[in-house]
Amino acid sequence: MKYIPLGAYISMTYRSHFVRINNQMKELGLSSGQFHVLMVLADQQGITQDFLAGSLLIDKGTVARAVNILEKNGIVRRIPDENNRRAVLVYLTEKGEELIPEVEKIDREWEEAVLRDLTEEEKDQAKSLLRKIAQNSYANAYEKGDRKWKEFPLKDH
Repeated sequence: MKYIPLGAYISMTYRSHFVRINNQMKELGLSSGQFHVLMVLADQQGITQDFLAGSLLIDKGTVARAVNILEKNGIVRRIPDENNRRAVLVYLTEKGEELIPEVEKIDREWEEAVLRDLTEEEKDQAKSLLRKIAQNSYANAYEKGDRKWKEFPLKDH
């Protein structure tokens, strides 16, 4: 095959990442569906599910299911926002805090494995280019008037 579309490479990367993360999260009693929620919460707690959905560019229902499972497993807790009665803030529990180093290790090991043959400069370039590709892809998929459109969360990184 002489021409392989960029989307095929992105799809292969996504699928293989999903398989690896899912297999390793199973060892923690979780799935890849909770992985990204935990990664966001490791960086910032006391956020709403809407903020989580916007940060991950996934729908609110997917985030709600992930948070429900994490709460059921005692990994997160939801606390009503004192400033907004309709909002609920999500925090890691002590069990969740203890789990974060393992989740971060899973992510770090995957990244090290896929970038192992690249120089430090190539690693930086790859991340920068993939961020730009993701941002352009998102902008191309949604227009500002589309009800699903949100500001791209990583535009300033």
